[in-house]
Amino acid sequence: MRFLTLPTLTILAGGLLAAADSATVTYIDGNVADLTPNSGATLYMNNPQTMELKTPLHKVQIPYAQISKAELGSVMVHTADPEPLYKVWALPKRLAKSETRQMTLAFTDANGQGQTMTIEMSKASADGVLATIERHSAKVANASWWGDNYWKTTRNRDTWGGAGTVAQK
Repeated sequence: MRFLTLPTLTILAGGLLAAADSATVTYIDGNVADLTPNSGATLYMNNPQTMELKTPLHKVQIPYAQISKAELGSVMVHTADPEPLYKVWALPKRLAKSETRQMTLAFTDANGQGQTMTIEMSKASADGVLATIERHSAKVANASWWGDNYWKTTRNRDTWGGAGTVAQK
């Protein structure tokens, strides 16, 4: 019985860490007063009302309802510094390339001022963060339907020549 307790607790603790919605990011640019450019941070998305960007010195809470724009940048591939060929133990380092992606967020802070921030994170984390933001923020959620690319609908009336809202103006 005692022998099963330690592995069970280890698996449970690992599961709790994996379930926590967090991503390691780098704050690249923006007009948030507390953050300095190119500083490392952790983005927590555990709360359904706000996401939180924590650096060692500061903490910025961003309510999902206040986010007006979230868009992803292009994928950037980072390669490690080249090692000499005789260092065979560095072969995995030569073959592995890390891919990151930048995300630009526009939101209003507690004082009602417009804020922007650009953060960089791994490619897999960026897709998950954008999906979480779209799920919690009605302003960012894309109202398009996949069928608009194939059929004439009332939503895509402007693209096929119908009298849509843009065409009427």
